[in-house]
Amino acid sequence: MTFVYVLVSNEKDTYYEQTMISASSLLAHNKGAQVVILVDQGTAATFTGKRTYHNKIDIQICEIQVPEEYNNRDRSRFLKTTMYHYIDEDFLFIDGDTLVCEELKSDFSEDISIGMVLDRHQKISEGSYQNFYEERSKPLHWSAGYQDLHFNSGVIWVKKSPAAQKFFDEWHKLWKETLEKYSVVYDQTALNEVNVRQGGIVKEIDGTWNCQVTRRSSFLKHLNCAKIMHYYASFGLTCFDLADKNIQKSILEKTHEKLDAILANPKIAFSSVQDVNADLISVKVQRTAFYRTIVFMYKRLKPIYRTIDKICGLIIRK
Repeated sequence: MTFVYVLVSNEKDTYYEQTMISASSLLAHNKGAQVVILVDQGTAATFTGKRTYHNKIDIQICEIQVPEEYNNRDRSRFLKTTMYHYIDEDFLFIDGDTLVCEELKSDFSEDISIGMVLDRHQKISEGSYQNFYEERSKPLHWSAGYQDLHFNSGVIWVKKSPAAQKFFDEWHKLWKETLEKYSVVYDQTALNEVNVRQGGIVKEIDGTWNCQVTRRSSFLKHLNCAKIMHYYASFGLTCFDLADKNIQKSILEKTHEKLDAILANPKIAFSSVQDVNADLISVKVQRTAFYRTIVFMYKRLKPIYRTIDKICGLIIRK
Protein backbone atom coordinates (compact mmCIF):
# COMPACT_ATOMS: atom_id res chain seq x y z
CA MET A 1 0.00 0.00 0.00
CA THR A 2 1.21 3.48 -0.89
CA PHE A 3 0.46 6.53 1.27
CA VAL A 4 -0.41 9.67 -0.68
CA TYR A 5 -0.52 13.36 0.21
CA VAL A 6 -1.47 16.35 -1.93
CA LEU A 7 0.49 19.54 -1.34
CA VAL A 8 0.02 22.97 -2.86
CA SER A 9 1.90 25.57 -0.84
CA ASN A 10 4.11 28.64 -0.75
CA GLU A 11 6.10 30.51 1.88
CA LYS A 12 3.02 32.41 3.08
CA ASP A 13 1.18 29.36 4.45
CA THR A 14 2.05 26.37 6.61
CA TYR A 15 0.71 23.56 4.41
CA TYR A 16 4.24 22.38 3.69
CA GLU A 17 5.04 22.18 7.41
CA GLN A 18 1.77 20.40 8.20
CA THR A 19 2.42 17.78 5.53
CA MET A 20 6.00 17.22 6.66
CA ILE A 21 4.82 16.69 10.23
CA SER A 22 2.15 14.23 9.13
CA ALA A 23 4.49 12.30 6.83
CA SER A 24 7.13 12.17 9.59
CA SER A 25 4.59 10.76 12.05
CA LEU A 26 3.52 8.19 9.45
CA LEU A 27 7.09 7.02 8.85
CA ALA A 28 7.81 6.92 12.59
CA HIS A 29 5.11 4.24 12.97
CA ASN A 30 5.46 2.64 9.53
CA LYS A 31 9.14 2.03 8.84
CA GLY A 32 9.94 1.75 5.15
CA ALA A 33 6.47 2.78 4.01
CA GLN A 34 6.06 4.10 0.48
CA VAL A 35 5.03 7.77 0.79
CA VAL A 36 4.24 9.92 -2.25
CA ILE A 37 3.49 13.65 -2.11
CA LEU A 38 1.80 15.06 -5.21
CA VAL A 39 2.71 18.71 -5.83
CA ASP A 40 2.07 21.22 -8.60
CA GLN A 41 4.81 23.03 -10.48
CA GLY A 42 4.43 26.19 -8.38
CA THR A 43 4.94 24.33 -5.12
CA ALA A 44 7.94 22.44 -6.47
CA ALA A 45 9.58 25.77 -7.33
CA THR A 46 9.51 26.78 -3.64
CA PHE A 47 11.60 23.82 -2.48
CA THR A 48 14.68 25.79 -1.49
CA GLY A 49 16.30 26.72 1.82
CA LYS A 50 14.32 25.46 4.79
CA ARG A 51 11.60 24.10 2.49
CA THR A 52 13.70 21.04 1.70
CA TYR A 53 12.81 19.06 4.81
CA HIS A 54 11.34 16.35 2.58
CA ASN A 55 14.90 15.45 1.52
CA LYS A 56 15.61 14.38 5.10
CA ILE A 57 12.87 11.74 5.18
CA ASP A 58 12.18 8.84 2.87
CA ILE A 59 9.38 10.21 0.69
CA GLN A 60 8.85 10.66 -3.03
CA ILE A 61 7.88 14.03 -4.52
CA CYS A 62 5.81 13.70 -7.69
CA GLU A 63 5.43 16.98 -9.62
CA ILE A 64 2.23 17.26 -11.65
CA GLN A 65 1.58 19.97 -14.22
CA VAL A 66 -1.61 21.79 -13.24
CA PRO A 67 -3.34 24.48 -15.35
CA GLU A 68 -1.52 27.76 -14.74
CA GLU A 69 -4.74 29.75 -14.44
CA TYR A 70 -5.77 27.91 -11.26
CA ASN A 71 -5.09 29.51 -7.89
CA ASN A 72 -3.52 27.42 -5.12
CA ARG A 73 -6.85 26.32 -3.69
CA ASP A 74 -8.04 25.03 -7.06
CA ARG A 75 -4.68 23.44 -7.82
CA SER A 76 -5.02 21.42 -4.64
CA ARG A 77 -8.51 20.26 -5.63
CA PHE A 78 -7.29 19.42 -9.13
CA LEU A 79 -4.59 17.14 -7.73
CA LYS A 80 -6.92 15.55 -5.19
CA THR A 81 -9.62 14.68 -7.72
CA THR A 82 -7.10 13.26 -10.23
CA MET A 83 -4.65 11.52 -7.88
CA TYR A 84 -5.90 8.06 -8.84
CA HIS A 85 -4.05 8.34 -12.17
CA TYR A 86 -0.65 9.07 -10.62
CA ILE A 87 -0.44 6.04 -8.30
CA ASP A 88 0.16 2.50 -9.57
CA GLU A 89 -1.07 0.46 -6.61
CA ASP A 90 -3.70 0.52 -3.87
CA PHE A 91 -3.24 3.63 -1.76
CA LEU A 92 -4.39 5.57 1.25
CA PHE A 93 -4.78 9.30 0.77
CA ILE A 94 -4.21 11.40 3.89
CA ASP A 95 -4.82 15.13 4.36
CA GLY A 96 -1.84 17.19 5.48
CA ASP A 97 -3.39 18.43 8.75
CA THR A 98 -3.21 15.02 10.36
CA LEU A 99 -1.06 12.95 12.69
CA VAL A 100 -0.53 9.22 12.29
CA CYS A 101 -0.60 7.53 15.69
CA GLU A 102 0.27 3.91 14.93
CA GLU A 103 1.12 1.36 12.26
CA LEU A 104 -1.37 1.45 9.40
CA LYS A 105 -2.28 -1.97 8.01
CA SER A 106 -4.46 -2.30 4.91
CA ASP A 107 -6.93 -4.73 6.42
CA PHE A 108 -9.90 -3.41 4.47
CA SER A 109 -12.44 -5.80 3.00
CA GLU A 110 -11.76 -6.95 -0.56
CA ASP A 111 -15.10 -5.57 -1.72
CA ILE A 112 -14.19 -1.99 -0.79
CA SER A 113 -12.98 0.03 -3.79
CA ILE A 114 -13.39 3.40 -2.05
CA GLY A 115 -13.47 3.68 1.74
CA MET A 116 -14.00 6.75 3.94
CA VAL A 117 -15.12 7.81 7.40
CA LEU A 118 -18.40 9.65 7.95
CA ASP A 119 -18.09 13.41 8.19
CA ARG A 120 -17.91 14.28 11.88
CA HIS A 121 -18.57 10.60 12.64
CA GLN A 122 -22.32 11.11 12.29
CA LYS A 123 -25.10 10.28 9.89
CA ILE A 124 -26.63 13.34 8.26
CA SER A 125 -29.81 13.12 10.34
CA GLU A 126 -27.89 12.63 13.59
CA GLY A 127 -25.69 15.71 13.46
CA SER A 128 -26.02 19.47 13.18
CA TYR A 129 -24.70 19.86 9.64
CA GLN A 130 -27.68 18.67 7.62
CA ASN A 131 -28.63 22.22 6.67
CA PHE A 132 -25.01 22.96 5.75
CA TYR A 133 -24.84 19.95 3.44
CA GLU A 134 -28.16 20.85 1.85
CA GLU A 135 -27.28 24.52 1.42
CA ARG A 136 -24.34 23.43 -0.71
CA SER A 137 -25.99 20.59 -2.61
CA LYS A 138 -29.51 21.84 -3.38
CA PRO A 139 -28.54 24.85 -5.58
CA LEU A 140 -26.59 22.38 -7.72
CA HIS A 141 -29.55 19.96 -7.76
CA TRP A 142 -27.44 17.39 -5.96
CA SER A 143 -27.98 15.21 -2.91
CA ALA A 144 -26.50 15.84 0.52
CA GLY A 145 -25.46 12.22 0.76
CA TYR A 146 -26.29 8.61 0.02
CA GLN A 147 -28.73 6.90 2.37
CA ASP A 148 -28.14 9.44 5.16
CA LEU A 149 -24.34 9.20 4.81
CA HIS A 150 -22.02 12.12 4.03
CA PHE A 151 -18.34 11.20 3.91
CA ASN A 152 -15.27 13.20 4.87
CA SER A 153 -12.51 13.32 2.23
CA GLY A 154 -9.64 13.75 4.69
CA VAL A 155 -8.66 10.07 4.49
CA ILE A 156 -9.54 7.92 1.47
CA TRP A 157 -8.77 4.24 0.96
CA VAL A 158 -8.49 3.44 -2.75
CA LYS A 159 -8.27 -0.02 -4.30
CA LYS A 160 -6.99 0.16 -7.86
CA SER A 161 -9.95 -1.00 -9.92
CA PRO A 162 -12.23 0.10 -12.76
CA ALA A 163 -14.83 1.11 -10.17
CA ALA A 164 -12.38 3.37 -8.32
CA GLN A 165 -11.18 4.94 -11.55
CA LYS A 166 -14.76 5.66 -12.58
CA PHE A 167 -15.36 7.27 -9.20
CA PHE A 168 -12.36 9.60 -9.50
CA ASP A 169 -13.10 10.51 -13.11
CA GLU A 170 -16.66 11.51 -12.20
CA TRP A 171 -15.48 13.34 -9.10
CA HIS A 172 -13.03 15.42 -11.11
CA LYS A 173 -15.70 16.12 -13.73
CA LEU A 174 -18.24 17.36 -11.17
CA TRP A 175 -15.68 19.41 -9.24
CA LYS A 176 -14.53 21.08 -12.45
CA GLU A 177 -18.14 21.73 -13.44
CA THR A 178 -18.91 23.53 -10.16
CA LEU A 179 -15.75 25.60 -10.50
CA GLU A 180 -16.44 26.68 -14.08
CA LYS A 181 -20.22 27.08 -13.96
CA TYR A 182 -20.85 28.21 -10.41
CA SER A 183 -17.44 29.45 -9.16
CA VAL A 184 -17.69 27.30 -6.03
CA VAL A 185 -15.15 24.82 -4.65
CA TYR A 186 -17.33 22.15 -3.13
CA ASP A 187 -15.05 19.18 -3.77
CA GLN A 188 -16.46 17.18 -0.84
CA THR A 189 -20.01 17.99 -1.96
CA ALA A 190 -19.10 16.75 -5.43
CA LEU A 191 -17.57 13.61 -3.94
CA ASN A 192 -20.77 12.78 -2.09
CA GLU A 193 -22.87 13.44 -5.19
CA VAL A 194 -20.75 10.96 -7.14
CA ASN A 195 -21.37 8.42 -4.39
CA VAL A 196 -25.11 8.90 -4.89
CA ARG A 197 -24.88 8.57 -8.67
CA GLN A 198 -22.82 5.41 -8.36
CA GLY A 199 -25.16 3.76 -5.89
CA GLY A 200 -23.03 4.02 -2.77
CA ILE A 201 -19.62 2.94 -4.04
CA VAL A 202 -18.06 4.64 -1.00
CA LYS A 203 -18.06 2.26 1.95
CA GLU A 204 -17.82 3.37 5.53
CA ILE A 205 -14.60 2.46 7.31
CA ASP A 206 -13.94 2.67 11.03
CA GLY A 207 -13.76 6.18 12.48
CA THR A 208 -10.29 5.51 13.91
CA TRP A 209 -8.90 5.95 10.38
CA ASN A 210 -9.92 9.62 10.34
CA CYS A 211 -10.58 10.79 13.89
CA GLN A 212 -11.86 14.31 13.22
CA VAL A 213 -10.99 16.49 16.17
CA THR A 214 -13.54 19.21 15.57
CA ARG A 215 -16.57 20.82 17.17
CA ARG A 216 -20.01 19.25 17.03
CA SER A 217 -18.36 15.95 16.17
CA SER A 218 -18.53 12.47 17.73
CA PHE A 219 -14.75 12.05 17.65
CA LEU A 220 -14.28 11.30 21.35
CA LYS A 221 -15.42 7.70 21.01
CA HIS A 222 -12.67 7.12 18.42
CA LEU A 223 -9.85 9.11 20.04
CA ASN A 224 -8.40 6.41 22.29
CA CYS A 225 -7.86 3.98 19.39
CA ALA A 226 -7.29 6.59 16.66
CA LYS A 227 -4.96 5.52 13.89
CA ILE A 228 -5.03 8.96 12.24
CA MET A 229 -6.00 12.21 13.97
CA HIS A 230 -7.41 14.94 11.72
CA TYR A 231 -7.09 18.25 13.55
CA TYR A 232 -8.37 20.79 10.97
CA ALA A 233 -5.54 23.30 10.93
CA SER A 234 -7.49 25.50 8.52
CA PHE A 235 -9.96 26.33 11.29
CA GLY A 236 -7.39 28.53 13.02
CA LEU A 237 -7.54 28.45 16.81
CA THR A 238 -8.61 25.00 18.00
CA CYS A 239 -8.23 22.99 21.18
CA PHE A 240 -5.57 20.77 19.59
CA ASP A 241 -2.05 22.04 20.28
CA LEU A 242 -0.69 21.32 16.82
CA ALA A 243 -3.11 23.82 15.27
CA ASP A 244 -0.67 26.51 16.47
CA LYS A 245 1.12 27.71 13.33
CA ASN A 246 4.27 28.54 15.26
CA ILE A 247 4.53 24.93 16.39
CA GLN A 248 3.93 23.79 12.80
CA LYS A 249 6.70 26.05 11.51
CA SER A 250 9.15 24.69 14.07
CA ILE A 251 9.49 21.43 12.08
CA LEU A 252 11.92 23.32 9.83
CA GLU A 253 14.10 24.46 12.73
CA LYS A 254 16.95 22.56 14.38
CA THR A 255 15.06 22.11 17.65
CA HIS A 256 11.32 21.89 18.29
CA GLU A 257 10.59 20.77 21.82
CA LYS A 258 6.87 21.60 21.79
CA LEU A 259 6.37 19.70 18.55
CA ASP A 260 8.34 16.72 19.85
CA ALA A 261 6.14 16.62 22.96
CA ILE A 262 3.00 16.56 20.82
CA LEU A 263 4.34 13.82 18.54
CA ALA A 264 5.33 11.74 21.57
CA ASN A 265 1.74 11.55 22.76
CA PRO A 266 -0.69 13.28 20.37
CA LYS A 267 -3.84 11.90 21.97
CA ILE A 268 -3.34 14.13 25.01
CA ALA A 269 -2.06 17.19 23.12
CA PHE A 270 -5.01 19.41 23.89
CA SER A 271 -5.17 22.84 25.47
CA SER A 272 -5.39 22.93 29.24
CA VAL A 273 -8.95 24.22 29.18
CA GLN A 274 -11.70 22.52 27.17
CA ASP A 275 -15.46 22.63 27.42
CA VAL A 276 -16.92 19.16 27.05
CA ASN A 277 -20.69 19.46 27.01
CA ALA A 278 -21.83 16.84 29.48
CA ASP A 279 -25.39 18.17 29.31
CA LEU A 280 -27.31 17.55 26.08
CA ILE A 281 -29.05 20.93 26.31
CA SER A 282 -25.76 22.69 25.54
CA VAL A 283 -25.19 20.33 22.63
CA LYS A 284 -28.61 21.17 21.20
CA VAL A 285 -28.05 24.91 21.65
CA GLN A 286 -24.77 24.67 19.77
CA ARG A 287 -26.63 23.21 16.81
CA THR A 288 -28.83 26.30 16.40
CA ALA A 289 -28.46 29.25 14.05
CA PHE A 290 -28.62 31.51 17.13
CA TYR A 291 -25.45 29.95 18.52
CA ARG A 292 -23.68 30.29 15.18
CA THR A 293 -24.70 33.96 15.12
CA ILE A 294 -23.11 34.50 18.52
CA VAL A 295 -19.87 32.90 17.32
CA PHE A 296 -19.93 35.06 14.18
CA MET A 297 -20.37 38.23 16.24
CA TYR A 298 -17.54 37.20 18.56
CA LYS A 299 -15.22 36.74 15.58
CA ARG A 300 -16.31 39.60 13.33
CA LEU A 301 -18.44 42.05 15.34
CA LYS A 302 -16.84 42.17 18.76
CA PRO A 303 -18.18 45.59 19.84
CA ILE A 304 -21.75 44.40 19.20
CA TYR A 305 -20.99 41.09 20.88
CA ARG A 306 -19.66 42.82 24.03
CA THR A 307 -22.71 45.10 24.23
CA ILE A 308 -25.15 42.19 23.94
CA ASP A 309 -23.10 40.18 26.45
CA LYS A 310 -23.33 43.01 29.01
CA ILE A 311 -27.09 43.27 28.54
CA CYS A 312 -27.46 39.50 28.94
CA GLY A 313 -25.36 39.69 32.10
CA LEU A 314 -27.73 42.27 33.61
CA ILE A 315 -30.76 40.15 32.72
CA ILE A 316 -29.30 36.95 34.15
CA ARG A 317 -28.28 38.68 37.41
CA LYS A 318 -31.88 39.66 37.90
